Amino acid sequence: MTNQAPAIRMQGPEKFCETTDAAGDGFTIGQAAAFAGIAVTTVRHYHRHGLIDEPERDSCGCRRYRSAELLRLVQVRTLAGAGVPLAEIGDLLDYLAQIEDILDSR
Repeated sequence: MTNQAPAIRMQGPEKFCETTDAAGDGFTIGQAAAFAGIAVTTVRHYHRHGLIDEPERDSCGCRRYRSAELLRLVQVRTLAGAGVPLAEIGDLLDYLAQIEDILDSR
């Protein structure tokens, strides 16, 4: 058994998108899900729960996830995997961001 990254399956409008757009800005939802080690449906589930903002669509209709969204996605996945209820994850991450802002301002 090998430890390989999951294959990225393109569905819907993404199947017509390049890996990155002309400016190289961001990743598709499938690529973001593969990066976080979860399914695309899980990313969409997190969107519905308000845990991750949905990025704007690019010119070919794909949502482009940038580093901030990828970080948030991994944080949500990690907390959910640790057993933190989804209903609590958003508030916890927002609280931690406030603490980080306070510490950065000092």
